[in-house]
Amino acid sequence: MSRKNTEFRTFVSDLGMEIVSSHCGYKQDFERKADEAAAIGMKYLICPYIGPQKDLDAYKRIAAEFNKAGEICKQRGLKFAYHNHDYSFKKVQGEFPQDVLMMNTNKALVDFEMDMYWVVAAGEQPINWFRKYPDRFKLCHVKDRGGKETTTLGKGNIDYPAILKDAANHGMKYYIVEQEEYEGTTPINAARDDAEYMKKLKV
Repeated sequence: MSRKNTEFRTFVSDLGMEIVSSHCGYKQDFERKADEAAAIGMKYLICPYIGPQKDLDAYKRIAAEFNKAGEICKQRGLKFAYHNHDYSFKKVQGEFPQDVLMMNTNKALVDFEMDMYWVVAAGEQPINWFRKYPDRFKLCHVKDRGGKETTTLGKGNIDYPAILKDAANHGMKYYIVEQEEYEGTTPINAARDDAEYMKKLKV
């Protein structure tokens, strides 16, 4: 069943929750999306995917687009952010595309949502990036990794107690569990186990 933005806010509020952010495309009809997000008190609109690019100039062009999207959000009291996958943490022409995106975006307009699973999958350490760019990663996806696959939090090999504490010290504000489907559990059981794991963490 589809709902209007205001109807969905009421539905979520009745459950005792708050809508912090939403992933959405920024290239089409973005002003309308930003208007609707602002109308229900959201804090962020987030680009979820851009895909691997052929060269660093392409990432620079995207950074410029992010700045424009950030301006649109700022005019409405929102922030714009980008959610990474593994490709931005793999070098292109000797540089990390993530560096290019971060150095070519205005920190007053563009934040970043770190998907820690994908950072680790690319062979990088989230803590190193928090320290390199303090106060730029304001949101994160907390998702564990067992071998090369996703798993329930606490059953994988990502050291979240250490990572999330360091993240909090470098500007992280919103910790969002992303649980992908995997064999051996059900969605409701995974949600329960993830919630219990997060409750026990001190960040």
